[in-house]
Amino acid sequence: MERIQSGVNVFDAAGLGLFCVTGTVKAYDYGLGLTSSVALGLGSAVGGGVLRDVLANETPSLLRWDRDLYAVPAIVGATMVAVCIRYDAVTPFTSGLAVVTAFVLRLLAMRFHWRAPRAWNRRSTVREE
Repeated sequence: MERIQSGVNVFDAAGLGLFCVTGTVKAYDYGLGLTSSVALGLGSAVGGGVLRDVLANETPSLLRWDRDLYAVPAIVGATMVAVCIRYDAVTPFTSGLAVVTAFVLRLLAMRFHWRAPRAWNRRSTVREE
């Protein structure tokens, strides 16, 4: 299983890019606003990876702090599509550009182990009673 993990991750990154764009466009087509469309595009993009992890009996990588960026590339791709929708510039080229951007961001995050910032643990000076 370890040998094919990198291939699975590449296909997962491709699915992330495709579904963030498709989910955003479909949500807008069904009457949602731009912000709601981006949220639904994000949900449809990360949903496949979460479902994969649940079926494999693992903690979803979306919820783990020690994993590479997963939702951020999907947000970027969905936001690119929303901006194109706003300015009536949705074409196969711009949609493909959003897919490729999300895909490449996810691949770069996996390659360079980019992680989202975390809240740092600060010790309180107040005593607990």
